[in-house]
Amino acid sequence: MIAKDKVLHIVMGVCACVVMFIAHHVSLGLSLAIASIALGVFYEFQQWYRKEGQPELWDAVATAAPGIVAYVILDLVKW
Repeated sequence: MIAKDKVLHIVMGVCACVVMFIAHHVSLGLSLAIASIALGVFYEFQQWYRKEGQPELWDAVATAAPGIVAYVILDLVKW
């Protein structure tokens, strides 16, 4: 039986691989937005799963916001 902690590490590794694959094929701004959204959602999920802290939608939004803002700014300047 694999420990819950190890399963979460595996899931995070898979998510990181998917995000990096996507980041390789899209613009820098979009990859930052995708990475920050994925991190925010994953962190809140792991809080819920482990019953640690209080997972909240607005925490995930706050984590994702800088990446989304970076995407908008970088898209406006076409970088």
